[in-house]
Amino acid sequence: MEQVVVRSDDYNSKSQVTKYEWLEILSDDNFMTNNYKYVLSIFFLEPEYKATCKYLAEKYHTHSNSLTALVTHFSRSVQERLNRFEITTEEGDKTYWLVTMLGKKVAGNLFEWTLRDELVEAIKELDYINANAIRIDSIGHLVILINKDIGDLKRDFLIARKELTGNQRITNSKLLFKYDSEDREWAINEGAGTEVQYHIYLSDNKIGYGLGFNTLYVRFKEEKTPIEYIKPYIDAFMALKDSDEMVKLADRGFVLNTDEYNFQNPVRDEHYLFGRIIALDDAKKLHLVEYYNIINDLKGDLFNAYKNVFKLANELNMTEKSSVQPIQQPINNPLLKEISELLLANKNIVLTGAPGTGKTYLAKTLAEEWGAEYELIQFHPSYDYTDFVEGLRPIQNENGEVGFELRDGSFKNFCKRALKNQANQELDNFDQAYASFIEDVTEKGLELATRVQGNPFRITINKKGDCVAIPDTIKQTPMIVTKSYIQTYFETGKVIDWKPYLIPICNYIKEKYALRMSDTCDKNKKFIIILDEINRAEISKVLGELFFSIDPGYRGESGRVTTQYANLQTDEDVFKEGFYIPDNVYIIGTMNDIDRSVESFDFAMRRRFAWKEIKSADRLSMWEGQIDDWAEEAKQRLTDLNKAIESVQGLNSAYHVGPSYFLKLTNYDGDFDKLWTYHLESLLLEYLRGYPDADQQIQGLKDAYNLQLGFDDDRNDG
Repeated sequence: MEQVVVRSDDYNSKSQVTKYEWLEILSDDNFMTNNYKYVLSIFFLEPEYKATCKYLAEKYHTHSNSLTALVTHFSRSVQERLNRFEITTEEGDKTYWLVTMLGKKVAGNLFEWTLRDELVEAIKELDYINANAIRIDSIGHLVILINKDIGDLKRDFLIARKELTGNQRITNSKLLFKYDSEDREWAINEGAGTEVQYHIYLSDNKIGYGLGFNTLYVRFKEEKTPIEYIKPYIDAFMALKDSDEMVKLADRGFVLNTDEYNFQNPVRDEHYLFGRIIALDDAKKLHLVEYYNIINDLKGDLFNAYKNVFKLANELNMTEKSSVQPIQQPINNPLLKEISELLLANKNIVLTGAPGTGKTYLAKTLAEEWGAEYELIQFHPSYDYTDFVEGLRPIQNENGEVGFELRDGSFKNFCKRALKNQANQELDNFDQAYASFIEDVTEKGLELATRVQGNPFRITINKKGDCVAIPDTIKQTPMIVTKSYIQTYFETGKVIDWKPYLIPICNYIKEKYALRMSDTCDKNKKFIIILDEINRAEISKVLGELFFSIDPGYRGESGRVTTQYANLQTDEDVFKEGFYIPDNVYIIGTMNDIDRSVESFDFAMRRRFAWKEIKSADRLSMWEGQIDDWAEEAKQRLTDLNKAIESVQGLNSAYHVGPSYFLKLTNYDGDFDKLWTYHLESLLLEYLRGYPDADQQIQGLKDAYNLQLGFDDDRNDG
C-alpha cells in the first residue's frame, strides 16, 4: 500500500483517486448512502464547488460538526474501499479529507473546501444530483424514509413530548411519524391527538410538513370538544409567532394554510397547518437536498417551535384552570402551608435539600395553590444579565444592515406583566387585533385624517409590522408609528410620538377590531418567578444592580434602580425612570445543597432569601397514585439507604436520595435492581468520588438499599 505523506498544513496534495474510480464508487448504491450523496450534493451545488462547513450548515439548517463527520467518514470509506494508498501527515497522523477535497484556511480554524476535479467530473457525467432524486410513491413510503433517516430525533422528540404531556411512559421510540391507514394522505407524530402535532402530508404531487392543529374528532377524549382541546395551542402559536424560531421558519417559507382570523376561530373537522410545501416533479421525485431540508427542519427550528408552543399552551391551560376557581382554597398540606407562609412573609425563598426531593414540583404546586401566574427559568453557568434583565440583541433593518436593539430579559418582561395586572392595564386581545389590522391594511390599504386639522394621510405596513403614516403633502415624509406606541396608548393613554397620526390609527383599531381589556378584577393576583437551580448561575452576573431591588424590604417603587442601559430606554417603557420589582412578584429559588456551584451564592445574597430545607422523608406523598404497588417496600429501602448514607464519614442528610428517584419504578415494572443499577449507583459513586474505600462503601450502601443491613443492632458500625 502506497504511503502518501503530507505536511500538516498541506491541503492541496495530489489526487489519489481517478475519475473512473469515482464513477464506479458513485454508481455503487450499496456503498453510497443517502448521507454521502447529500453532503457531496451540497458542495457540488456551490459556485466553484467550494464552501466552508460553517456556511453550508447555516444554509441548510444543520450542524457543521455533522457535515464534517460525514465528509470524514465518506473519505475514509473510499480510501478503505480502494485499499491502495494511505494519507498521513509527517507526524504520522492519518488524514482523510484530502481523498475528496482540496482545502484552504480562510480564518482561524475555518477552512474552505473544494471538491476534487476528478470527483466533480464524475458527478457531472452521472448527472448525479438529478439521478439521486428520491421517488416518493406514497405518504406511507415517505413516512418510512423519514423514520429511518431522522436518527436520534425519534427518541428526543418522544422524551420531550412525555415531559410536556406529563406522561409516565414514552410511546414507541422507534417512530417519529405514525402511519397506519392507506385511506389518508397525511400522518402525525407518534402519540399525538388533542395537541399541537408534527404533521406531514402528500397530496397533488406536493409534500407539506410543519406544525399541525387538529380539530378532528378524537376517540376517548370526551371531556372537551376538539376545538377546546386545540385552542390553547393555537393561542400559544399566535403569541409566539414573532419569536426567533418562528421568524426563521417563516423566512424559509413556512406559512399558515389559512388566514390568521380563521386560524384563531377554528371550526370542527379541520386540520390547520403552519408548514412548508415542496412540489415533486412529474415523475414524483424529490431532490435529495430538498429531502434533507425536511429532515433538518424537523430536527432543528421546527422542533424548538413545537416545544415552545406546547410549553406556553400548558401555561395557558393552567391559567384557565386557575381562573375557574376564583376563591383560593386553604392549603392543607403542612409542608406546603409552611412554605406559603414563609414566602408571604419574606417575598423570596430558596427551597434547598437533597437531589430528587421535588423542590421544583413544590414551587409549581404552591403557585397553582395561590392561583398565581408563574414562570420557570432554568439557571445555568452561561445565563447572564442580558438574559434575565435586559441587553442588546442583533437585529436587521429593512435595508439588510445589522445593528443592535435593546430587548427585555425574561424577568423584566415578567415584572411588566405583573405591573399591568396591578394597574388593570393589560389588553386581552391586542396581538390578535393588531395582526388582523396590519393584514387588512397590507391587502387593502388605509386612508385616515388627523383629528384637529382633518389632513389626510395614508397608512402602509413596513417589514417589522409597524405602521408608516404618509401625509398627503408635497414631500410625503413617512413617519413610523410602532406597534409599541399603539399598545402603550391603549394601555396608558400616553402618546409617545406622532400624536396627529397615532390617535386616529388607535381610534380606527378600537372601532373596527373590538379591543377589550383583560379580566383583571383580582388586582391582588400574585406573580411567582421560579428560579430553578438558582446557584448554577453567577448571581451577581445575572442580577447586576437588581441586587438592591431584590431585597424584600424594597419591593415596589422604593426599590427603583437605574439600570446600565437606562440611557437607551424608550419613552413607552414603564421602567424608563428606573427598574423595580412590583410588590406582587414573589421569587422561589431551588437548589441542591451538594452542588459544587453552591459556593457562588454569597452571604449578602443569602440574607435576601428565607431558606427552607426539603427533606426526603417529607416528600413521600409524591408516590401516591404512582407506585402504590411498591410503595411500602420503596419506603423501607429509601429509609435504610438514607440512614446508611448518613453513617458514611463526610456525608450527611444533604446527600440523601430523594423519593422522586423511586418514581422511575414505573419504567421497570417495580424492579428495584434496575433502579439501583441505572440511577442510584451512579449518583452514590459520585458522592464517594475520591474515597479510598469507595468500593466497600458502595457495597454497604447497596446492602442497606437491599434491606440486608439492620440499623437497630450491632452489625452496622458506620
